[in-house]
Amino acid sequence: MLALLAILAGTNATGVVCPSTPVAVACGMKVTATASASCDEVKEEMKARVSGQGSVWHDPHNRGTYTEQSYGGSFSASRLTGDGTNYTDKMIFSLTSEGDSCKLEGCSRSQVFSIKDMGTNYCNLKMLFCGSEDGCKPVLHDFTVSGEVKQKFSQSSADLSACLTA
Repeated sequence: MLALLAILAGTNATGVVCPSTPVAVACGMKVTATASASCDEVKEEMKARVSGQGSVWHDPHNRGTYTEQSYGGSFSASRLTGDGTNYTDKMIFSLTSEGDSCKLEGCSRSQVFSIKDMGTNYCNLKMLFCGSEDGCKPVLHDFTVSGEVKQKFSQSSADLSACLTA
């Protein structure tokens, strides 16, 4: 019963917090992984990608536009796709130090009715922390990520190759 209440509230037993969504059915993705870097470096890299759009970095998944937000967690952002107003996804990351590594817990949720997101919510998260080993282009810190665990909402999918299209 507690697990069901936690899922309805947007968290799970591991504490991954998800942004709220105004619709009853919306795609989303939770990702938990460990980065071979400090949490400060992971957060710096996420911020560098968001602030470096159009100059040193671009979103390789449909060239969405990220904006840093204050939804909670260690770092949060929104991502617009389409003509900039069509589709908005919100995401929250929690970063926890584990020795020389950083545990990443992230959740991305669509803000419109959606089924089968073609990997968008997974890509929203992954594109902010993937390294060159994954085929991504880091801005400040290139680190590896291991132990990735995914939990999807509303028939979302997770395919890294689908993220690296632009």
